[in-house]
Parts: sequence; structure tokens; C-alpha cells
Amino acid sequence: MENITSIIAQGVLSIAGALASYFIAVGVTYLKKKREALINQLGVDQYNKDYKLAQDIFYVVEQQFKFIPAAGEQKRKEFDKLLVEKIPEITQEELNHFRETICGKVNAEVKNSGILAPAFTEGKDIADVATAQSITAPTEAQPAQK
Repeated sequence: MENITSIIAQGVLSIAGALASYFIAVGVTYLKKKREALINQLGVDQYNKDYKLAQDIFYVVEQQFKFIPAAGEQKRKEFDKLLVEKIPEITQEELNHFRETICGKVNAEVKNSGILAPAFTEGKDIADVATAQSITAPTEAQPAQK
């Protein structure tokens, strides 16, 4: 009975994993098509101009809130407010697109830079620690030989 339950559970998990992969692929495709539609709607030059402006505003807002923890909602509202001031005809969908695109780009750059990597990696740094311990460890006094 346990074997049958185990096989059924593995089958269900395999199907769930395949469905999750499919939905992720569909989501990525949807976002790419949405971006392309927005670019076509605005025109490439206007899109690039608006994107650059949104990116500049994003960095200004990040500087304003850099010492305030958990200010995500405040930053979002400030970003939207400043971008609407600069581009009055912008839609909420376009605001969301620019904010999500810029955040994704910044997060990818931070992740790829390794700046948030741990200072000590056990498998990589253990030799340095062992060497430092042996150098700084007090040695036992050796008896004097005659």
C-alpha cells in the first residue's frame, strides 16, 4: 500500500512540476509580448526616452528613501507621482511596466555583482581560516635541551 501511495505521490509531484514550468514559460512569454506591444504602441524612440526618464526617477527615489527600512510602498507611490509629473499622459500599466522592468534590472545587476554574497564561504574559505588559526594560535613552550 505504501509503494502505491509513494508512486501516486511522485506522479502527482511530477505533473505539478511540469505544470509549474509550463506556467512560468507562459508568463515569461506574456511579459515579453506585453513589452513588445508597449514599445510598438509608444514607438521605440519614445519608449527609450520614457524608460531613461523612469530610470533616472527610480534612482532619485532610491536615494530619497535609502535610510528608511521597508519603504517599498512609499517608494512606489513617490516613483509614480514623479513620473506622472514628467509624463502626464502615462497610464498605470506603463508606470507598472517601467517600475518592474527597472527593479528587475537593478536586482539582476546586484545579484550578478556578488556584492551581497556572504563574506565567508565554508568550502571556499576554510583553508584561510585554518591557516590564520595556526599562525595566531599560541605555541606550547618547548623544554630546553641540554
